[in-house]
Amino acid sequence: MLAVLITLTPGRRNKFIDCQKAKVRIAVLPIMDVKTCSNSPLVLLKRAYRSWEFTREWLQNPKYSNYQPLFTTHDEWTIVK
Repeated sequence: MLAVLITLTPGRRNKFIDCQKAKVRIAVLPIMDVKTCSNSPLVLLKRAYRSWEFTREWLQNPKYSNYQPLFTTHDEWTIVK
């Protein structure tokens, strides 16, 4: 759901990329699962884990604070790892 919310509009997408600019050389966006691709969940989880810090930062913006319950817990990130 967060992947959809982040990539829904160009403004949201740009804010998410801005969160990454000082920390990584190439910014990435979250991806959504593709049911016809057998390795899609693995790729999705790798990308989510790579960008969890930026997702948390993006959610700190008061404009997006009502989406904070969608962010995964520390235990869920441990499972992903």
